[in-house]
Amino acid sequence: MGDNVNLLRELINCAEKAANIARICRSNTELLALLVQEKTGAEANQRFEHDFKTLADVLIQETIKHEIGQLFPAMRQAIQGEESPNFTNKLGQKVTIAVGNTSAETAACLSSVLGGDHQNASEALAAEVHRKVAYDNVMLGDIPELPAAMDYSNLGIWIDPIDATAEYISGDTVFTNFPGITSTGLDCVTVLIGVYERDSGLPIIGVVAQPFANKLEELVYSTSLYWGVCLSTLKAHNCQSFDKPNDVDRVKIGIFSSSEDAKILERFRDLKYQLAFSAGAGHKALKVISSDADVYLLSKGSTFRWDTCAPQAILRALGGDVLDYAKSVVEQQAVPLKYLEPELDCGSDWKRNANGLIAIRDLKTVKELLDKLHEA
Repeated sequence: MGDNVNLLRELINCAEKAANIARICRSNTELLALLVQEKTGAEANQRFEHDFKTLADVLIQETIKHEIGQLFPAMRQAIQGEESPNFTNKLGQKVTIAVGNTSAETAACLSSVLGGDHQNASEALAAEVHRKVAYDNVMLGDIPELPAAMDYSNLGIWIDPIDATAEYISGDTVFTNFPGITSTGLDCVTVLIGVYERDSGLPIIGVVAQPFANKLEELVYSTSLYWGVCLSTLKAHNCQSFDKPNDVDRVKIGIFSSSEDAKILERFRDLKYQLAFSAGAGHKALKVISSDADVYLLSKGSTFRWDTCAPQAILRALGGDVLDYAKSVVEQQAVPLKYLEPELDCGSDWKRNANGLIAIRDLKTVKELLDKLHEA
């Protein structure tokens, strides 16, 4: 690892590369239809009748693992993502997606997934995987230097390569009555990359990208990207432009899944919150980061570590957090989610945020909320 390699900068570049791959796959409807495979069994999210993974998901995940693993070998074995890299192509052959050392090797693997068809698409995707990306945008702000003494062997990464996959596939967009909040559609799609300390379980670096945030023309989009660093010696983020006045008369907004418990929603109404509903855990957390919503609550255990690690790191840099919903309500204090690794093999359920979550930007407002949620 060179002295000038900055983990945050490399994660930002990976997020933009991920956004490019997502856009290439999405721009061709025939290719998108070929690349979708339904998740089954343990891979599926039980909240949804159908849960899909796409080649874009898997390719993005494996690209990030490959790039960061090469640059930071001490982290290589602790880079994890949502998706299995295994596909079954139309010939019934099982293929494992792997990023090769060259574009030709990666293209050959992708061609195998497509059963030998669509060589041009395989080569285009492989070229994007191996392209050097240096994302730069005025909204990024100043990328800080990370402490020289960082112990990379103590760091792990959770990746959600395409959060809100169903929205990514369908592409339909429905707006809410609240400025800045979309109910469904490509705006809800996010790429989530979160770094955590393996000993403390605390998230310390987060990058969240929206590949379809800015529509430039038909089928042409650019990325909006958000980052945050929360270390004992460094707190930094690029979310200053989203700060809003702390006006006591300002309308408070809670953002939820459409399946949220009606009794919980009623308690928010009692506290004079307006209620917004939107797809994508990463997107809803991002609405809290951007101050479009004040709180995101999910009472069900239907999100996973890859959904929350990145936005939690950014919220912590902003003075907020993502809390364990059930524990925080019972203990009547903020109990942050942590990403400790299991000591024993306990299946895949340890990856789940089983107690639900509360994503909040201003922790000073959490006491009133917890008091209300604790009511019988």
